[in-house]
Amino acid sequence: MSSGTEFGAEEAGPAPNVLIVEDDEALAEEMALTLSDYGMRPTTAATWEAAIAAVEASAPDLVVLDQRLGRVDTLPRIGTLRALTDAPVLILTGNRAETDRIVALEIGADDFLLKPISGRELVARIRAHLRRVQQTRQPEKEREKEPDQPQPGNWTLLTVERELRRGDGSVVPLTGAEFDLLAVLAEAPGHPVDRETLTKRVLRRPWRPDDRALDNLVMHLRRKLGPGGERAITAIRSQGYVFTGFPRG
Repeated sequence: MSSGTEFGAEEAGPAPNVLIVEDDEALAEEMALTLSDYGMRPTTAATWEAAIAAVEASAPDLVVLDQRLGRVDTLPRIGTLRALTDAPVLILTGNRAETDRIVALEIGADDFLLKPISGRELVARIRAHLRRVQQTRQPEKEREKEPDQPQPGNWTLLTVERELRRGDGSVVPLTGAEFDLLAVLAEAPGHPVDRETLTKRVLRRPWRPDDRALDNLVMHLRRKLGPGGERAITAIRSQGYVFTGFPRG
C-alpha cells in the first residue's frame, strides 16, 4: 500500500479518529502510517474484543473493519458494532463474493473495500464517508441553534426505502440497526416489545442479561429523534421497550 505525495490534503478541521481493525500487524501498521500522512488519527485493534473496547473508549469517527479476524467472521457481528456507534463502517476483505457484500450493506456496513487496496483509494473512501457524515450533521447543528423554531409533525417511516422522514421532509440519518429497531417497535405502538425479541430481530442473536448493546442502540435512536426522543421510546421495567409515537414538533 503506497500513499503517494501528490494526493491533496483534506480541508482544515479536527483530525478524524479512524479505528483500523486488522489482525495482520504489518498491514494494520501500513494503513495507520498512510492515514497519519494525510492528517488522520488512526488507532488499531487486532481482535474483535479489542475493537469493541476501542469503540467504547474512543468513539471513532470511522471504522475500517477486516471481515476476518482469525477465525472470527465479523459480518454477523456488525449489528453489535452498530449498537455502539453510528460512525461509518468500511469492511476490508479479500472475499469477492457478491452475497457477502450485499449482506454486509444490508445489516449496517457503509462500504466494502477489496484487498489489496491502495493508500490513495483508502484515504479517498474514508474522506468521502466523513464528508457525507459532516453534511448530514450540519442541518442538525443548525436546528440545535434555533430551538424555538417550530418543526412540523407528521413523521413518515418508509419501510421500502428504509428511511425516516420528519414532517418537513428531511431524512433522519439512521443506521441499519437503528432503522430495524424503530420499525419493530412501530409495528405495535403502545405495546411493549421484550428485549429477547428485539435483540433477535434487530441484532440477529440471542439476548443475554448482561448484554447492553440493545440499550445503547435505543439511546442512539432517541438522540436522533431529537427533543422528545426519550418519551417516544420508553423503557418498561422487566419487559422491554414501547414506542409511544414520534415527538411533536
